[in-house]
Amino acid sequence: MQSGRLEKAIEAFDESTHLSPSSFDAWWALASACNLFGTQLEGEGNYKRANRYKVKAAYSFDRATRADPSNSKAEKAKAYAQTIRDAQARKKELGYF
Repeated sequence: MQSGRLEKAIEAFDESTHLSPSSFDAWWALASACNLFGTQLEGEGNYKRANRYKVKAAYSFDRATRADPSNSKAEKAKAYAQTIRDAQARKKELGYF
């Protein structure tokens, strides 16, 4: 992810969530990569494709909180998920996708 290969990072984080579905960190990493890649796609004007990654990011943040609700970042994950959902709803209303 740090090298900018976000799609490869997403594939790797996807695999890690399948191997360790109760890992907060695996879900957090997947959510973060999807959110970042979605933002990058939005910057390129590809809102429809970006929306798929943003939705996956929100879902993954939610999964992180279910994996370990006592994690110190659980409240942040909940807030990030809701923020993403709200932003995507606004973009849909505006006709971006």
